[in-house]
Amino acid sequence: MRLPKCWSCKHSYTYMEALRYLWSKECPKCGKRQHLTPQSNWKTMIPTGVILLLPGYFIRFYLEIGFLSYVYIGIGLFTIAMLATPFFFEFTNKRDTLMDS
Repeated sequence: MRLPKCWSCKHSYTYMEALRYLWSKECPKCGKRQHLTPQSNWKTMIPTGVILLLPGYFIRFYLEIGFLSYVYIGIGLFTIAMLATPFFFEFTNKRDTLMDS
C-alpha cells in the first residue's frame, strides 16, 4: 500500500499529510488544490462500507449483543476505516464525479 502524490509537484504525502487531506484539500508543498479521482472515491467507499456495514450487521443480529456494545464496536470499526483511507487516495487536478469513470 502506498500513499498519494500531488498531481502538480509530485510531492509524496506522509501519512499525517494524507489524513489532513480530509480537512485541507491543498498540497502541503506547492499549495495546489487536490481532487480525488473517481477511482479513488470508489476505492475509499467500498472498503469503508464493507468494514462498517457487514461486520456491523453480523455483530448486531447474530451475536445478540447489547446496543451500547454495538455502538462501541461501531466506533472502533469506523476508526479503523478512517485510518485506512489515506492509502486509497489518488489525486488529480480536476474535479470529477463518481460516475465519470
